Amino acid sequence: MRNLLLLTAALLLPLPLHAAADQAPQLLLKRVQSFFIAANPHQRINDISGKFRQQARIASLNRSRTGHGTMQIMFQRQNGAEQTLFCWNYLKPSRQQVICDGETLWVYMPENNQVMVSAVTDKSYYKEDPLLFLRNLSHLDKHFSVEWAAKRRDQHGNYVLALTPLKASVYIKTLELAVPAWINNRSARLRFPIAAATIIDPTDNVTSIEFSDIRINSGLTPQQFKFDVPAGVAVVHPADLRRQ
Repeated sequence: MRNLLLLTAALLLPLPLHAAADQAPQLLLKRVQSFFIAANPHQRINDISGKFRQQARIASLNRSRTGHGTMQIMFQRQNGAEQTLFCWNYLKPSRQQVICDGETLWVYMPENNQVMVSAVTDKSYYKEDPLLFLRNLSHLDKHFSVEWAAKRRDQHGNYVLALTPLKASVYIKTLELAVPAWINNRSARLRFPIAAATIIDPTDNVTSIEFSDIRINSGLTPQQFKFDVPAGVAVVHPADLRRQ
């Protein structure tokens, strides 16, 4: 409680944010989260659309693979509860869609003529998703501790935070977030406060994602996060794989 009071008091001090950010990564993470929790819906991020570029490196093979595509994320708030709806459209290296309407997760692989369907409540196929952090942007500090990365700034001048899961994860050892320097300006227009993310797993495999052409609050609707299974596509459930 004492630490929380100290953090709150620090946030109220009349210091420029860059000074606070240089002293406490916790304050910078609080600032990132603030873009998603403002009481006024016109002052918070309700949905995100844009492009992403991904690079995955397999440490044991010293091999990398790149991909890119488009994404849409919607934060749906109802009766005090929050659901995160998302759609990732991979265009390269192969076409794939990952869609969630808050209750069901679809992973569609056209080349395999197959779609994996699981419930959001299925822990083995949802809660351990390495992209889980994108569904918790308003309360990352409930899931991660935070400190500065080895390099506090990247080549673009972004701050770099290193987050460690509070509970052991088979997918995430460290999550690094690149936070744009414009976040120092509290009067800056509303923008997406994450430029890139790097996920390092317990075996030191590295997945890096860069975001670009981001649009916020474009008016996405829940219907855009529904997936209609195409005729002839095989539907597979997690239970089917566990029986194999």
